[in-house]
Amino acid sequence: MATILNLYADEQPESKHIVLRARSGQAVSANFTLQDRRGRESAAEYLFHLYSTIKQKMGEPVLDTAAPSPEDQTAMQRLILYSAGAHDTMFGTFSASSASSEMPEEERNEFVEIFLLACATVIEGQRITVDLQRGLITADAA
Repeated sequence: MATILNLYADEQPESKHIVLRARSGQAVSANFTLQDRRGRESAAEYLFHLYSTIKQKMGEPVLDTAAPSPEDQTAMQRLILYSAGAHDTMFGTFSASSASSEMPEEERNEFVEIFLLACATVIEGQRITVDLQRGLITADAA
């Protein structure tokens, strides 16, 4: 008889709080409870797709051919900062009031929620700040 090992059996749900501060100083935030770490690869793929799409639309070469591992925190932060910065600059996506965004409100809200969830999924730590003013991502354990 074969034994099936559940690699996630000992994991407990992890609460995360994430804040993204736009260049304007306005901020959006969200709280998530991640049940396990299974979504990390999908979140990394999503962030890489977003990064690649933006680079292509801006006529910049995309040198990477695949998403980096979520374990590579430096690469994940690079993708997040580039994508968030481009969205903030082009569309005002992360402004607190949707009136200053060029995206329809429902689309903007959905994008922000998915983007923040992907960021919270790949970045280690429970309190995460993506600061576009400083070009820096910080994360604390509690």
